[in-house]
Amino acid sequence: MTVEQGSIGWQEAGEPEHHAGVGETVTFSPGVAHRFWNAGDEPLRLTGEVWPPNNFEYFLTGIYESTERNGGSRPGLFDAAFLSTRYRTEFEMLEIPTPVRKVLMPVLYQVGKLLGKHERFADAPEPVRA
Repeated sequence: MTVEQGSIGWQEAGEPEHHAGVGETVTFSPGVAHRFWNAGDEPLRLTGEVWPPNNFEYFLTGIYESTERNGGSRPGLFDAAFLSTRYRTEFEMLEIPTPVRKVLMPVLYQVGKLLGKHERFADAPEPVRA
């Protein structure tokens, strides 16, 4: 990903945080757990390629839209449960403790389904099976 505007923060599992600004490129190795975020006050705009793309754009768009609707600090609980459970073969939110990811999120996914909390995801693409 090449930074077009703003500043990106990124970190691979077990490594220190890094930052990149306009014109700099960040590359993540396949299969290496990582996270990235907007490290500045202005919008972060990136160009780049994700391979395989699968549901990357849908997943991140859902997470960021939910975070915005939820006040800007975290995605909504039912949205996070839907996205993390549906796309668990493609992505993991490692900042969420393992018992919460593996046990609580699937339960919240089912509760959200019963309560109609997932209607905004009616157009969600099928997950890629492991």
